[in-house]
Amino acid sequence: MKVKKNIKVSALFLIITVFMSCGAMSRVEIPTPEPATKNVETKSNKNSNFIKANEWMVQSFNDAKSIIQFKDKEAGIVKGKYLMRAGVVSTSAYVQSTASFYSVITIRVKDNISRIEINAPSGIYSQKSMGIEYGFTKELFLTKANVLITEFEEYMKMESRNDNW
Repeated sequence: MKVKKNIKVSALFLIITVFMSCGAMSRVEIPTPEPATKNVETKSNKNSNFIKANEWMVQSFNDAKSIIQFKDKEAGIVKGKYLMRAGVVSTSAYVQSTASFYSVITIRVKDNISRIEINAPSGIYSQKSMGIEYGFTKELFLTKANVLITEFEEYMKMESRNDNW
C-alpha cells in the first residue's frame, strides 16, 4: 500500500515537472521603436485646438495612472503619461508578475493643425509562455498607438462650441 502511494506521488511530481518545463519563458529585449506621430489638419484656431486636445486627453486618460503632466497654452503644448498596458502583481509561484508600460504623449497645436506624438515605453520586451504574451512588443505598441492616433484625429476634426467664440 505504501509503495503504491510513493509511486503515485513520484508520478505526480514527474508530471508537474514536465508541465512546468513546457512553460519555460525566454525574455527577448527589443530596441525601443521610433515614436508614432501624426499631423491632423483642423478648421480650428490655436485656442480651440488647445482646448480640444485637453478634452481628448481627459477623456482618453481614463485610468488613475494616466495623467496630464504638463500644459502650456501659449506654446500650444499638452503632455501626459499614458498607461499603455497595466502590469500584474502575482502572488502565485506559477504566474509571473509583469511590469506596467507607460508612453509619453505630446500634443502640439497651432492654427488649423495639431500634432500628436506617442513615445514607446522604455524597456519593451517579448516574453511568451504557452502561447501567452507577457511582454510588451513593438507590434503591441504600434497597435495601441495607432488606435490612440485615430481617436485623436477624429476628435480634433469634430466641430465644437469653442471653434466660434
